Amino acid sequence: MRRTSSIASGIIILAGLTGSASAAFVVNADVTAPGDPIVGIAATPGSATSTAAVAGGGSGNAFPTAEGSSLAINNNQGDKYLNFQQSNAGFIATVLANGPQASLTGFRFSTANDATERDPATITIEGSNSANATTTLNSTWTSIYSGVSGLATDPGRNTFGPTVTFAASPAYSSFRVLVTAVRTPNTANSFQFGEVELIGNSVVPEPASATVLSLAGAVLLGGHRRRR
Repeated sequence: MRRTSSIASGIIILAGLTGSASAAFVVNADVTAPGDPIVGIAATPGSATSTAAVAGGGSGNAFPTAEGSSLAINNNQGDKYLNFQQSNAGFIATVLANGPQASLTGFRFSTANDATERDPATITIEGSNSANATTTLNSTWTSIYSGVSGLATDPGRNTFGPTVTFAASPAYSSFRVLVTAVRTPNTANSFQFGEVELIGNSVVPEPASATVLSLAGAVLLGGHRRRR
């Protein structure tokens, strides 16, 4: 069996693993990736049901057609996700490229291009292993985090705030992120942010996991190992 590995920015790419042509594994880095399943939603934290956001609307649980939820995890701070329901709205994302599951240890938000009053002030993050969370919108959610967003102090436009950390969560395949309050709710007509990174570690099934764990140690020690 031929196996190669490459390590950069907390991401390990494994090739030639039994039963899989390749796999990605994230260590203490953003577990989401552009193209992962994601949908804009509104929901009450803890509830089983989410409501899909509508494209093109100008109020309520809706977003401009060019500012949808996929832009929240596309690794581009120059665009943004905006939802006119400024609280109890956000998105559901399923880890795919770096999955099938992940354990979160923190997050960080990037501000958007304008309107400081729309910056998220408090948020919740929930996890689920229910099937098809981004399509059925009816899943069992477990609270991972509820509190400040890290943007209490404006870092500037199109700029990441500090990383907010917490104890490692159980492993989940999908995450629901809800903005529960914005910086200035009396004047904001929506929430918006340029990017969010859900930081943690990928959780992969056997037989890859043993190899991944040894490579994860190399990442944490700053090593770089190749096997042939």
